[in-house]
Amino acid sequence: MQSYLKVSIIVLSWNGKQYLETCLSSLRMQTYPNIEIIFVDNGSTDGSAEFVKAGYPDVSIIRHNKNLGFAQGVNSGIMISKGEYIATINNDTEADKEWIARLVRTMEQDPCTGSCASKMLRYYDRDIIDSAGIVVYQNGNAYDRGVQEKDVGQYDSKDEIFGACAGAALYRRQMLDEIGLFDKDYFAYFEDVDLSFRMHLFGWKCIFVPDAVVYHMHSATSRPSSPFKIFYIERNKLWNMWKYFPVKMLILQLPHTNRHYFRYLLLFLNKLIGKDMRQDNDDPVLNYGFHSVISAVLRAKLSAYAKLPHILTERRKLLSNGRDLSVIEPLIIPGYKR
Repeated sequence: MQSYLKVSIIVLSWNGKQYLETCLSSLRMQTYPNIEIIFVDNGSTDGSAEFVKAGYPDVSIIRHNKNLGFAQGVNSGIMISKGEYIATINNDTEADKEWIARLVRTMEQDPCTGSCASKMLRYYDRDIIDSAGIVVYQNGNAYDRGVQEKDVGQYDSKDEIFGACAGAALYRRQMLDEIGLFDKDYFAYFEDVDLSFRMHLFGWKCIFVPDAVVYHMHSATSRPSSPFKIFYIERNKLWNMWKYFPVKMLILQLPHTNRHYFRYLLLFLNKLIGKDMRQDNDDPVLNYGFHSVISAVLRAKLSAYAKLPHILTERRKLLSNGRDLSVIEPLIIPGYKR
């Protein structure tokens, strides 16, 4: 008789009640026979926890009084979980019924696999890719591989990649016990990138599983980057570079790190002189204004530098424990992407 290791699925939610029926019902339909679902309510005020308690009595619930951010919220679910594998999934998703089974099957093929990435597709436009794993560029920016591309089979092979988007991922508990959980200081954005860097430094790898499919709702329409998002991305990418980039890479990336800020300034100056500009729904300057964007960037840099001594301590700790930062260099895509 086959033995199935337990998988703990962590669903984090903040005022996302309208998505929960779709998400939780799809998790209930998983063909993998040994799962537990842990719902983490991150200070919602829309009755999310009550909805889950009434409609999904088999789901364990953790309630926080305030929004702790993605990293700490998910960590709280991991810490009470019982599974040998930990799955994380966004609340605004629908998982294919074979999602967990296919991730676990891949994980069990190689004991050095620490995480598996799902193929995330747009919920309302299901031939458009939302994520096929994470890639990182030389200027520290991280992106979902294949995002906004039409899915024509270009990501249908089971590849080793940099990391998994935590919006739909599977992690080996043994790996998390060794390298640590998500860094709560990140609050939101790039915490899965930070964890992927650590994963590689400790000798683990990530495999993309193309037939483990999850449909993601929020990315069905293009949403511009808000100042909130800009703040955390700009701050957290600096932390990642300072912690993990070899010295040579830190020097080489200097011309690239601030390049897009000059683009923001150019857009603003064009607006001042009345130059006609094509409206771009993805452009934060056109959607929120130059002052809001630059304010978010400056606050991000100040916040990043305020934590620099701690970040350098973390870097020295990795080096003193024999971690070779040179393994990071082949994982980074050369050049700049905003």
